[in-house]
Amino acid sequence: VGGSQNLRAYWPHYLSQAHVLVFVVDSVDRSRLLTARQELHALLAAEPHLPLVVLANKQDKSDALSAAELREELALHTLCEQRELFLLPTSATWASLSTATSVLHVKSLLVTLLSQP
Repeated sequence: VGGSQNLRAYWPHYLSQAHVLVFVVDSVDRSRLLTARQELHALLAAEPHLPLVVLANKQDKSDALSAAELREELALHTLCEQRELFLLPTSATWASLSTATSVLHVKSLLVTLLSQP
């Protein structure tokens, strides 16, 4: 999931049938991190055992927060240990989509998670 405020009302409708939650965060947009954290934790409260993949996008930018910084900013350390959690630095640009190793790692992880019973 991701998106602007007008899309957030639809998020709970997808969760009941979800096998994994993929949450994309802009690693450069510090002004929206509090909102991202609040929205993420609200989603996770509704589905306490859903595996979580956080994509820390725009890691190619020099002012991007690191994965460790995002873990803290999103309060991922407070999540229940029973939840599978993956925080992956990514750079999903049109130019890099076909060759970026981070995108390939995301694809491989999702295939693995979705093929589990």
